[in-house]
Amino acid sequence: MHHVPRPNRIAPLLAHASRALAVALLTTCAAACAATDEPAADDDEGATGTSSSEAAFTGAIPSLTRTKRPASTPASWVQPASTGAFGQNGYCGATAAANLLRWYGREVSPSDTIRDGCWSYVGTRAQTLAAYFTNHQADLGCRYETLDYEANALAHLRATLASGRPVVLEFMTGALNAHWVTVIGVQGSGDDPQIVVMSWGDYYTARWSTLDHAWRNAWGGYYPHVVCNAVSPGAQALHVDK
Repeated sequence: MHHVPRPNRIAPLLAHASRALAVALLTTCAAACAATDEPAADDDEGATGTSSSEAAFTGAIPSLTRTKRPASTPASWVQPASTGAFGQNGYCGATAAANLLRWYGREVSPSDTIRDGCWSYVGTRAQTLAAYFTNHQADLGCRYETLDYEANALAHLRATLASGRPVVLEFMTGALNAHWVTVIGVQGSGDDPQIVVMSWGDYYTARWSTLDHAWRNAWGGYYPHVVCNAVSPGAQALHVDK
């Protein structure tokens, strides 16, 4: 059986000072998590994160296409503007967390999640996002997870959504940049459906064939995501085509 070669796992940051310096320099030139509705290259994590690959991401960048808000779904929060001298403090993670909470009937704004520590000095690290839910939304049982490199991530996503639980995931939007979104549906059967997500105050779709690779190679481990044990009260609106 043929297996796709696994990229090398990243070593600790101190063992790669030269790469860390390059990352730090590049991230100062890029805007952290875009505050507009344009699918820009959003730097969610840089030298502070743990990457799925030691090399910069070179795959296709998923294109997010605005779509009509599905019936019975909550409104998507507008993402706060990035802050910091170079716009390095991006808040897509905080916004994705707030969007997830709306599926549980909780009106917690992105500003509220930021105030409660749901951000990192460069974007939002996966572990920081998970810590926010543990510390401030413990009853939902939310946790940070990764999958195996060769996992059937689409099947996992479909099963999780079908069980009534939206998913917050991170995907690469450039060589070193990434973005957090809240996944709420799968449109289309087969192996290359459209994935429905909440971001930038609206709903978007992304083609699975490009999202797959960009999610698998995001910062924080293969297929980094946050999901809750609790079933959403709005679970019937999580549309999933098999």
